[in-house]
Amino acid sequence: MARREESAGRTLGHRFSGESKVLSEEHGADKKSPVLGARRETFFLAAIGAVLLWMALPPLDVAPLAWLAPCFWCALIARARPLKIREYFVLAAVGFALWMAALHWLRLPHWATSFGWVALSFYLAWYLPSFVGFTRIAVHRWRVPLPIAAATIWAGLEVARAHLLTGFTMASLAHTQYRWLSLIQIADLGGTYGVGWVMMFVSGCLYLAAQRVAAFTRAWAYGGSDEASSDGVPVKTAARRLLIAGWPIVAAGGMLGVVVLYGHYRLALHAATPQTSTVRVALIQGSQDIRLEDGEEKRERIHRHYLRLAFLAARQYRNLDLMVWPETVYGGLLIDADSHPAVPPEWRAKGVTDEEFLDQLVAAKRSSEAAMERLACELDSRLILGVETVAYTRSGIRYYNSAAFVGKCSTDAVFPKTGNVSDANDLDKLSPSADVSEEASSQNLNRKPYCYLGRYDKMHLVMFGEYVPFADEFPLMRYLTPLSTNTTPGRLPRAFAVRGVLFCPNICFESVIPHLIREQILKLRKLGSEPDVLVNLTNDGWFWGSSELDMHLICGVFRAVETRKPFLIAANTGFSAVIDATGRIVSQGPRRDVAILLAEVGKSDFHSWYLDYGIVPNSILVSAVVLVIAGELFLRVIHRRWGRSTTSNRAISDN
Repeated sequence: MARREESAGRTLGHRFSGESKVLSEEHGADKKSPVLGARRETFFLAAIGAVLLWMALPPLDVAPLAWLAPCFWCALIARARPLKIREYFVLAAVGFALWMAALHWLRLPHWATSFGWVALSFYLAWYLPSFVGFTRIAVHRWRVPLPIAAATIWAGLEVARAHLLTGFTMASLAHTQYRWLSLIQIADLGGTYGVGWVMMFVSGCLYLAAQRVAAFTRAWAYGGSDEASSDGVPVKTAARRLLIAGWPIVAAGGMLGVVVLYGHYRLALHAATPQTSTVRVALIQGSQDIRLEDGEEKRERIHRHYLRLAFLAARQYRNLDLMVWPETVYGGLLIDADSHPAVPPEWRAKGVTDEEFLDQLVAAKRSSEAAMERLACELDSRLILGVETVAYTRSGIRYYNSAAFVGKCSTDAVFPKTGNVSDANDLDKLSPSADVSEEASSQNLNRKPYCYLGRYDKMHLVMFGEYVPFADEFPLMRYLTPLSTNTTPGRLPRAFAVRGVLFCPNICFESVIPHLIREQILKLRKLGSEPDVLVNLTNDGWFWGSSELDMHLICGVFRAVETRKPFLIAANTGFSAVIDATGRIVSQGPRRDVAILLAEVGKSDFHSWYLDYGIVPNSILVSAVVLVIAGELFLRVIHRRWGRSTTSNRAISDN
């Protein structure tokens, strides 16, 4: 009995370090578990964590479970017995099931998108075994405390997930806490990954605390009767052991306390920072489900649907400065061209000359822009419209997913002045029918209250949703999706000036990529036009009111905190939202229903460290993962070479 007590005391007396010796003592008894084999135990622990994390995500949204889910993965990390290759495949299978359940909405747009659902889930599945494997190296090989190792490896892998294969950050660990405003304010220091780091650190501490309490309970059960024979020993021993077991809780509480205090400070600072140059914005949310096979009749019906809502908004809210429509719901096409557009082969086949083609192209371009200008005049409001652009260039026809801006001719502008096809457009001068003088054109421009001023072209496209990779080199690739054409990515971010306030649009899943939004703002800052407000135009009608709407909205919350700028969302079928610079959802549209949201936004001096220096924490996290992998590979190479050399020397000496 005394020997048991001594062993338990050594186990509990170790510092909060996650050393392999401690882990060996605590898990050695489970090596030959009579109930669960190694793979069953691995599956059991991994699956519990996966189920809890899935429950913490939309649609169930039970946020507290996200703090408990990683504890079960930490048990696999802490286990002294090495995990076999088959067990890592078990972890990948659990990860695959988790992502298939979380991203089930990817199957909804079209039967062909089910292949993307399976492929993306298969790719994301390997992050769980990578997390467990790399963290085990840090803990057992390099003696890094488990909470620190788990938090750093997890956050580093999330940074990698945001960049690899075009990037995907939906359903991140931090996203489960988007309602806890005082917690997520640290996203302006370390981004979404910083919040995930804190959560994983706390989860690691919770695991260590639970593990040590369990060891203390076992030691008390075995040794309590012997200690009772000596006066005062049980109380002192119990106090000492409880103190040792409580260190992880102290560390977790201290970390959370610092983070929450910082969050309250930032919230109070935002409340005390006044806005200037307030602009009234109406976000138009229609409710039209979308299918890939929808034709022109459906396009026209959607356009009429949004026209009714826009005129309702104009009657309901007087003195609107701006209306925002979602992605691709404007019925007409926007026609554009560069200075020397190539005549399409089908036009050549009809015998159309270059001059005739230019005349018709000029007329089509002017007509498409004039239609938007008339709409703005009828609504008496500036417009940001989600529209499809067809651009005729020297190398052929290009298709863009665009946000077109119709503003006041005399006061508004689009920054920077170059970047789109239309900015280098000399088409009017080249056309034989363009006989209007430059002075007359300028006078006519001043007479119009609203003018088409430019557009933003979506820069980050969705693979197999907007383009098929290598389709130009291998045309058979197009048969993998129902897409008939590839969308072309834009080249530059844009800022639309409305009464001195700069609005920076992004489209659809661009809001999912943290570094994309950050880089767009920094590019505009370098050009002297840093935006004041971010605007997301999205058409989530593809997903039929599923949990994708929730996941997409949460990304907007974190982009607002990371950049410290208001984030407005105009979404078909929802969720349209007004999000302030602290990530608070001021107002939100309904799920799969119509709504008109009014936002009042303006300039503020709310600063973000992450916006300026976000590359620093991201690089540190990724570098930590790379160093762990590189260090392990290096030691294995050295071990193999040293082992071979030793074997050779022994053979020589034996001979």
